[in-house]
Amino acid sequence: MGGKSSPDMASAAAAQGEANREVVRDQTFANRPDQYTPWGYTSWNPYQTTDPATGEATTAWEQTQGLTPELQDILNKQIAIQGGRSDVAGMLTGRMGAEFGAPMDWRGLNPMGQVPTSQFTVAEGDIGDPNAWRQMSTDAMQASADSRLNPKFESQRQQLEIKLRNQGLGPEDEAWRSQMEGLGQQENDARNQAMWSSIGAGRDESNAMFEQMARRNDQNFGQALAANQQNYGQAMSSSAYSNQIRQQQMTEAMQKRGFSLNEINALLSGQQVQNPQMPNFSQAAAAQPPPIYQAAADQASVDAASSPWNALIGAAGTAGGAYLGTLG
Repeated sequence: MGGKSSPDMASAAAAQGEANREVVRDQTFANRPDQYTPWGYTSWNPYQTTDPATGEATTAWEQTQGLTPELQDILNKQIAIQGGRSDVAGMLTGRMGAEFGAPMDWRGLNPMGQVPTSQFTVAEGDIGDPNAWRQMSTDAMQASADSRLNPKFESQRQQLEIKLRNQGLGPEDEAWRSQMEGLGQQENDARNQAMWSSIGAGRDESNAMFEQMARRNDQNFGQALAANQQNYGQAMSSSAYSNQIRQQQMTEAMQKRGFSLNEINALLSGQQVQNPQMPNFSQAAAAQPPPIYQAAADQASVDAASSPWNALIGAAGTAGGAYLGTLG
């Protein structure tokens, strides 16, 4: 009894693989469009090559980008300028090496300003010994009183002696001694009174002179203190100015040290012509290949189910199994 031939599964698998490859190839081709903008273009070019891994022939793609003639001309000019600038920068590296090769020399800088350490206050002036001032004033007042009392009492003594002699009395007489002692007592009282007056006047004069000297000393001290404070401020300003000059000198020295490097960086940097930006586009979606292999497998299953030989083999298998069951 003849039957239908079974599908060739190997051929179906090979056909399925070829279909898959064609789908990928078509999708790749669809996603390689040539694009053109006002600034440039990008294009794709397929070519045949050999896969180095499998040794099989395959298709490869190369992408080419280009600028419009105007931008290409600008790019060529910029490349030429950059080449010239790079050459100049290369010539400056020797000078830069000399500048950075030598250590910084700070010997020529302005000296650093110092904090003023001089004594900017003055000691209080010597106003003298108050006791000495009082004694001097007392002595002066006593001398003034003596200059008046001495002639007075000398004259009174002479007049009293003349009076007593006219009365016939002499130094040996009691009346003489009594009169002379009375005059001496008056002179003593007058001199004591003058002494106490001199002491009080000396005290008052001493106090007045002490206060005057103290005020003068305070004035002198205040003036000296203000002047020294002004001198201190001027010294601090001078110190700050010296430090400012020194800082400026250091800044200029460091700028001079890196001047060649800055020139080189300026020569090597510049505007570049950028690659043209291409607009985005919707890529082709992945297409599904025909299910060749699955169709062959399904056909094989249908053929097997419709074959009469498969039905007889199935019935024989059932009967044999029942017989073996009775033997058990």
